[in-house]
Amino acid sequence: MTQQHTSTDDSGDQSDEYSGRFETIEAKAREALRHDDPTTNCAISVRAHNHDYDSDRKVTNHLIKTGEGWIAVRTWSEAGGEAGLTVTDYGETLEMEILELSGDYVAERITHKALDAIDCHETVGRPVKPFTTLVQYNSEVADNLITAWETAADHVVRERLYEGLAGWTGRTAWTVYGEEEIYLQAEQVATQFIDEHVHNEVNEDVETAIRDICREALYDEVATHRDRQTACMEYGAEVTLTE
Repeated sequence: MTQQHTSTDDSGDQSDEYSGRFETIEAKAREALRHDDPTTNCAISVRAHNHDYDSDRKVTNHLIKTGEGWIAVRTWSEAGGEAGLTVTDYGETLEMEILELSGDYVAERITHKALDAIDCHETVGRPVKPFTTLVQYNSEVADNLITAWETAADHVVRERLYEGLAGWTGRTAWTVYGEEEIYLQAEQVATQFIDEHVHNEVNEDVETAIRDICREALYDEVATHRDRQTACMEYGAEVTLTE
């Protein structure tokens, strides 16, 4: 169960126990943040430190892996140079839920881009049937693109988190290290589509155009999940920490 850090009533044994535990976690968080300072010794083993600065709120979100588990922390600067800190979540285990892409939107983008390709190819007398077929199977291709992206996202985001290289907004972990992977996914899905549904040989220009349509349609949908803090995101997942 994810721990929610809300204010508690000091009356009662359960509240006292919770407050004491929270203070211990906060102390561990403060000690873990000392790990990156070469002038101090850190008494806690820090294996990964993911962090992002939110310039609008003037806070830094941290997701730290220690030898005992994970701690999510928010820090900020206070008057007089003091550092404010709050623990937003903690747990032994990290769980991810990959961002949900819209198959309908990807299919719509495939159709739009394929129709543009038909117009261009008709103008110069090039074959258009591969693109009309792509429109016909747009939903299937979209589903294959999303499945490939989700599989890669689970691997890439998790790997970067454990390396301390993921972006972290306080809830969403994200990475920009995906351009080559997304290109390969689009290429594989495009090749599968050609092999299964385009029964005549196509030239290199047509193959390239279909790959570009697949990649751009997927990129367009990923872009709808970006915001001010994740402007360059290529893979992302919602993260919860559990006992």
